[in-house]
Amino acid sequence: MVNTSFGTPIPALHDMLGALDTSPLISYVLNSGYRIVYCNAAWDRFATQNHAPELMHSAIIGTDFRCALGDTLRPFYLQAIDQVARTGAVWEWIYECSSPELFRKFQMRVQPLQREGWLVTNARLVERPHADAVHTGPHAYANQHGLITICSHCRRSRQTDRPAEWDFVPAHLDRTLTNISHGLCPLCLEYFYPKELEA
Repeated sequence: MVNTSFGTPIPALHDMLGALDTSPLISYVLNSGYRIVYCNAAWDRFATQNHAPELMHSAIIGTDFRCALGDTLRPFYLQAIDQVARTGAVWEWIYECSSPELFRKFQMRVQPLQREGWLVTNARLVERPHADAVHTGPHAYANQHGLITICSHCRRSRQTDRPAEWDFVPAHLDRTLTNISHGLCPLCLEYFYPKELEA
């Protein structure tokens, strides 16, 4: 079923959304105001699998995409979308989106739509049980304010007594935790997130 809560689509767009709703790619459409105006059935399946009913299409249509991005990565992704708008070229990025049980990597593609806005698709590249998890008590990672800093890219947690050390702790990916703060570990900052994207 095509989720067209944002009004009657033009025929070409309607055909594209019909194809997307049977696609395994987790997909959504942003309008020129950066609002989520469509997400497909694969999006809803992923939300259900991750016990996140608040992310179902019925709850997020109309949401400002910029608000969903964390402060750490917001400039990076907005610059990427701006690059797509300026050049008309498809932009791709590989990122991690793991759960407490599974290690997962996705490939994001952002492409411009003919009239306005962008289509974002996310292909699952890797999904397997975690191989390098550290099972250590939260005392090793919570700072003086009780916050645990997790890298927004690799999802590793920063040790409090050795800030240069970051460990992968699956328990810290639990969506019910309220004491999580996000940043970028030194390796991801230098390797994956250069200060400027090449046009």
